[in-house]
Amino acid sequence: MGSESHYDADSAQYGDQNVASRLCLHYANGMTRQALLALILVPGMAHAVICKTVDSEGVVSYTNVPAATCPDPVKLPKYSTFEALPVPASATRSESDVEESADKARFERYESIKIIQPEAAGVVRSNEGNVSVSIALEPGLQAGHRVTLYVDGRAVPGSFDGPAIELSGIERGDHSIHATISDGSGKQLIKSEAVSFTLRQTGLFDGGAKVPRPPVAPPVVRPRPGG
Repeated sequence: MGSESHYDADSAQYGDQNVASRLCLHYANGMTRQALLALILVPGMAHAVICKTVDSEGVVSYTNVPAATCPDPVKLPKYSTFEALPVPASATRSESDVEESADKARFERYESIKIIQPEAAGVVRSNEGNVSVSIALEPGLQAGHRVTLYVDGRAVPGSFDGPAIELSGIERGDHSIHATISDGSGKQLIKSEAVSFTLRQTGLFDGGAKVPRPPVAPPVVRPRPGG
């Protein structure tokens, strides 16, 4: 009976030691996971290792120490890595380039063009020969496209980037004018009908001015006979 009690006490003692060992191992395993995660997440600690040690009572522990001081380092599994893919040159375009490309993709052709000023068969009055030209274009003038004006069949020097143009040096008399639209390569995209107009300079008899009369001669006084 006494020996049975002694056996029970020893069994209980050994059972307590086993439970304690399992608790220590469970705690050590938890520390291992945390240590592994810390090493993976902190690149600056790549020179250190996870070191496994077992004390005299069989308790396993893990510590993060320099590699040179660890007799039994833990081999860590390889973690996932990736390399950034090269960015294609087309993906580095500026916002303006993207908008311009979108506009070009939407634009197909001009539907109509018409000179609305000067009016057809109208009269323009200017002593300096200035003529204002306005062009109705549908759709509107696209980026990179240019307007060329022709007066009496001859191109006006240069080109224009808008539908409102001021000409100067036009001589008085009858004239015709038409316009064309070209793209950046110089290809003509559309041409307007010619409009005829007359340029007049303001003269002495224009604008309701009164016609000057010749001076009236003073009356001649003749003496009466016998006076």
